[in-house]
Amino acid sequence: MIDISTPQEKNFRHLLKKYLWKYGFTISETQLKQFVAYRDELKRWNRKINLTAIVDDHGIIVKHFLDSLSILCCFSITKYAKIADVGTGAGFPGLPIKIYRPDVEMCLIEASKKKTSFLKYILSVLGLKNIEIANARAEELIKLPAYNSQYDLVLTRYVASIADSAEYCLSLLKSNGMLIAYKSCNIEAELREAKVKLRWLGAVINDIIESEITDIRRTFVLINKV
Repeated sequence: MIDISTPQEKNFRHLLKKYLWKYGFTISETQLKQFVAYRDELKRWNRKINLTAIVDDHGIIVKHFLDSLSILCCFSITKYAKIADVGTGAGFPGLPIKIYRPDVEMCLIEASKKKTSFLKYILSVLGLKNIEIANARAEELIKLPAYNSQYDLVLTRYVASIADSAEYCLSLLKSNGMLIAYKSCNIEAELREAKVKLRWLGAVINDIIESEITDIRRTFVLINKV
């Protein structure tokens, strides 16, 4: 784990605790160090490969860490849940959730080899258990028994529409599992398009939750596989 004794690290640590506590996230010293290490390695690797356009401390805390965790403010994830994060990129939202909820079993799914190289490295730094990295497209993984119909919860926080991603995301879920799509506001047209596809796939929109953390307005679309 990295040394957090420098003034810059102390400032980041203070800012992170301030924002997490403001929104009800109480973390241990170990978790705090893990978030600091995550930020440090994200910045370092980002100088070599394109992981994220957000590189300032405030942006990393709010637009990556808090945004990833924001689902926990309005949805209760059961203990020991088995979760897949499709299109995780540099680990969002799955890795911050895993840090905060070490009891869950997490699979980070990412097609980019460069990004999965970062994920493998950061997992070795953080020392997390019961977390897997799958370097493949979800469309390929659903053909494998080890992934098809294996998850209680599937998360997505990327640009693909619900209609485009529903088939392979839902195929990862157990019966009665749930897909949660992180969306921005103004998604009425996308929802209308998605309802037709979801009906065909035997799934229904369970709920639509509006959330706002600092300057981020987030709409969560909760979809049940029935």
